[in-house]
Amino acid sequence: MQISLMKKIFKLTTFILVTPSLFTFVFPHSVKANNQFDVCLQELTSSGVEVKQAQTGCADALVPRELSTCVRNISTNTDIKAIDALKSCYQVRRPLDMGNCVVNINRNSILIPASSAKIEKKETEAMAESPINQFATEDGKNNSTAKVSPVIMALNTCQASLLPARHSECVIALSRTPEVKDPIQAMETCLSAEDFPRDLFPSYQQ
Repeated sequence: MQISLMKKIFKLTTFILVTPSLFTFVFPHSVKANNQFDVCLQELTSSGVEVKQAQTGCADALVPRELSTCVRNISTNTDIKAIDALKSCYQVRRPLDMGNCVVNINRNSILIPASSAKIEKKETEAMAESPINQFATEDGKNNSTAKVSPVIMALNTCQASLLPARHSECVIALSRTPEVKDPIQAMETCLSAEDFPRDLFPSYQQ
């Protein structure tokens, strides 16, 4: 009886000791897959971001995996280049919501052919020259006030919004009303409405 019990204890001890090394052998890439910096770098570079810029973005990101997911989502589902998406995803607290905001507005409100919705070369080059952590133009004004294509306007307003998911829903809804001329008007209205709606409550105006 004691011999049988000792054999069972020996087998259990052997299994416990061998199992970790066995899993390490079977899943050699598990550690790398769980390293969100590795995932961030891989996703950014595969999206078209240069290695040095990807390294800077991933190293500085609060949640690297969310940063790269935001960039991949925008660059895959819109005409926005990955490096331009990186500059915006890098600066927000909710990169996943921000990425979904841009994609949803582009899909549901920007009703123009993809061929005519591409970013102008001059505008793209100007954006590419600015560093990752800079969004203002040389004169200090926000890029959202410049004349931009609807998809870039979506990128700018989703970045500026404190609640990107709410912003995209607002833009999509307003774009469906006949009074709104274009998606840019809807984006401007929804973004400005995130401040206190003084037009509805004139008694609060100073």
